[in-house]
Amino acid sequence: MKYILGIDAGTSNVKAVLFDEDGHEVRVASRESETHGEGNHVEQDMDIVWENVKACVKDVAGSAPVDKEDIIGIGVTGQGEGCWLIDRDGNPVQSAILWCDGRAVNEVKKITEDHPEVGELYHRTTGTPPLPGNQMMLLKWMKENRREVLDKAAKLIFCKDWIRYKMTGEVKAEITDSLTSLVDVRSGKIALELMEALDLAEYRDYLPDPVCSDEVVGTILDTFADEVGLRRGLPVIAGALDTSATAVGLGAVHEKDVCVILGTTCANEIVLRKEDCDFGAGNTRYEKHPAGEFFVELQPTLNGTPNIDWMMENIAKTKDFNEIDRIVKNTPVGCGGVVYHPYISVAGERAPFYHPYARASFFGISQVTTRGDLIRAVYEGISMSIRDCLGDLDKNATIFLAGGGANSLVWAQMIADVLGRRVMIPSGKELGAKGVALMIGVSQGLYKDYEDAADRACTFRQVFEPDLMNTKKYDLIYELYKKVRIHNQEIWDYRHQMNKKIKVISEEE
Repeated sequence: MKYILGIDAGTSNVKAVLFDEDGHEVRVASRESETHGEGNHVEQDMDIVWENVKACVKDVAGSAPVDKEDIIGIGVTGQGEGCWLIDRDGNPVQSAILWCDGRAVNEVKKITEDHPEVGELYHRTTGTPPLPGNQMMLLKWMKENRREVLDKAAKLIFCKDWIRYKMTGEVKAEITDSLTSLVDVRSGKIALELMEALDLAEYRDYLPDPVCSDEVVGTILDTFADEVGLRRGLPVIAGALDTSATAVGLGAVHEKDVCVILGTTCANEIVLRKEDCDFGAGNTRYEKHPAGEFFVELQPTLNGTPNIDWMMENIAKTKDFNEIDRIVKNTPVGCGGVVYHPYISVAGERAPFYHPYARASFFGISQVTTRGDLIRAVYEGISMSIRDCLGDLDKNATIFLAGGGANSLVWAQMIADVLGRRVMIPSGKELGAKGVALMIGVSQGLYKDYEDAADRACTFRQVFEPDLMNTKKYDLIYELYKKVRIHNQEIWDYRHQMNKKIKVISEEE
């Protein structure tokens, strides 16, 4: 039996997971990741992230009941976008700015409103509209606000690239991450024309040329191998953005496969061929799938499960998820007419629309509204957001559901009902790490291709068929959900301006 090590550096946790060749999780180690920052700034200490990863790998390697000679390689996935800067010696020049950071909102506004032709070029070139968390937009923000720090740097990379560099000593970039805002989707090369339009061409050398996800880009350093208990010379592949890696870990490696990842972000993905992608249209967002020529049409909300966290802290009288599931199950569909919009991030929302000042809200509360109505409405609101993001799906589509939220079987059934589609819950929990593990398996010849990897290593523990009577109810609720969402966009702008004026008055007191 051969084994594979996958590392997943998420926003909230970093994990190291050892898999066998059949996709079973043999050992899992986890460390919590802390963020810091005021207002809409969200950052992480890069050195602490690395120390957490190293500790996880050591935990797994030291306790795994396998011969280290049987481990065939390492893959890394992690949170995407953001701004991870290192100097010529490979040291961080500042804390990493994360994908959910909102500081570049004015840079986005200048492009989309003052210079729309540049915004259109951006979207058409990269397949993603300009958004505050995009690495390109954060590079623009750094130039205009922290030029002295930016000029100390030598390379601009992503979270998983930082971890891979610390393991191998090789600074590399990879296509699924780079394509979020740095690469021309048609050529696969760094988007130099866009950099020139943004007055960023002087930083071209900061951006490593991207390689394929399953390409071996180095071997682990002897010092790292000895410290954590792995064999020397272990190959490391380029890896992939967490949402792309999770698609592979779920077995979503076929055209029109659909997956939903219920995590910090609620990532909604449809696997498409390149020729079926409409780059630059509407609020579409495309990223590279690790397999072949496939792309992923991605609609990732800024916040998914943080809505649940907020509800547990401020509305529920319990923090027992089993009790919450019971309340949700016993509350009628529609929550007595209460609708929740899950735009709880301080940075607004980015999918399926972009609005930096979007905010969460309940609509339809009355004196007969119960605590149970509010609790269930939060779950229904996120489910409606998923439907909003995925748009019109093929009637035969099956939804692969993953992430921490997939642990709630009540919620999984609700999502099946809201979408009117079958929902499948995979075996195992660490789907991002599993995705990069399968990529290593393909690169090392353990599997013939990605379809073979999915057939051999991806199984499902639960299947939910939609209750079509509930689907009819949700069809009506969804129409109200969208009407309120569209109407609120003007109100969100007014609220933002109002708060600015109140702040000025307060400062004058």
